[in-house]
Amino acid sequence: MNKFWVIVTDVYKKNIKSFGFLTMVLSPIVMLLIIGGIIYFISQSENDIPEIAVLTSDQEIQTILATQEKQFTINSEITTKETAEKAMEQEELDGYLEVNSDNQLVSANYVDTSGSDTLDTTVLTGLLTSIQLNRKATQYGLTQQEAMELMSSANLTTETVRFEDGGITNQDSTAETIKMWSSYVVGIAIFIFIMNYASIIGTEIASEKGTRIMEIILSSVSSTIHFFGKLVGILLVCLTQIIIYVVLALVTYPFIKNMAFVQEFFEGINMGDLLSNLLGTTLIYFVLGIILYAGLAAFFGSLVTKIEDVSKAVTPLVFLALIGFYGGLFAFASPNQLIVKIGSQIPLFTPFIMPFRVASETVSTTGIVISIIVMVLFTILCTLLSLVMYRSNVLVYSDAGMMKTMKTSFSILKNERKKPE
Repeated sequence: MNKFWVIVTDVYKKNIKSFGFLTMVLSPIVMLLIIGGIIYFISQSENDIPEIAVLTSDQEIQTILATQEKQFTINSEITTKETAEKAMEQEELDGYLEVNSDNQLVSANYVDTSGSDTLDTTVLTGLLTSIQLNRKATQYGLTQQEAMELMSSANLTTETVRFEDGGITNQDSTAETIKMWSSYVVGIAIFIFIMNYASIIGTEIASEKGTRIMEIILSSVSSTIHFFGKLVGILLVCLTQIIIYVVLALVTYPFIKNMAFVQEFFEGINMGDLLSNLLGTTLIYFVLGIILYAGLAAFFGSLVTKIEDVSKAVTPLVFLALIGFYGGLFAFASPNQLIVKIGSQIPLFTPFIMPFRVASETVSTTGIVISIIVMVLFTILCTLLSLVMYRSNVLVYSDAGMMKTMKTSFSILKNERKKPE
């Protein structure tokens, strides 16, 4: 066991101190900062209140529109179309509104430029419609109460239900949205892990194979301990990266939670529900997905005798991850499709697709348990197969391709079984 931890420590320290690890840690942070900056500037531009001029001889309309300070501000000094157009040309005004009222009918025309701050014209339409209805109500001799009842909107409520075990239960759409987006985050995280760590795991497994140094190493430690020591060392490197992000999130959130664009982004989202979903079933699929693809990366690495060939060896793994990732995107939009249900039970794609089915509550508890059991068994199988291939060709001195290496490994295994005990 001491030899095992010596290998784990050596692999861990070597990778944690490398420039590549620093790059892997910083690149997502830089990307998030860039995305956050873009979101911030977009939210700031959307919060800019446009300044307009209202051109009308109707003082009542002018007074009512002047009360809408949250939607727009009115430049009362501009009273003519020519002055308004000149101010717009000099970028001192975002637009102007011409309002005419004739025989209790209100009509308006809003003029702006493509580069000006956007005005929500639905607000203007609602205000002008309200003014027109009030005037029509007065004309027809309606009381104020009757006019308010006439203008009141119909009450429409929506309710999402789920049919389960022969009964109907209410479904919280907000909670479902939170679960779906947290599943999306997990899918991205697994894909990034595969892109970053597949080559690293393959390189570690393939390093020193087929060299004289390996003969010396195996004289003091078994190939099994050597294999699992390297694999666990890389998984600890991955765990370290995750812990760094968790710590940064916990430290940073108290400082940014009161920012306007952060509050808008998380508006209507219960952080407790979000964290409970991330730490629930979604976390199980995340961990199993990482371990599964780590085992697959080790398998492909075990077929390589030269480090230069590792990138080629793990290419099929990247393609599998791409299929799973896009399958997850499809599940995000259509979790009830038959292909999604089938794909969610395929171990290679389960960590990408199944979280979306869980979030949309389109899979039973039995289905979830079965998918987890199948993933665990498949992960164990892949890891054991990787170990067998590693043990059989760890001392093979050959530049042959992966297929020839695999055939050689099976031949060695057959010969070892035929040896008399």
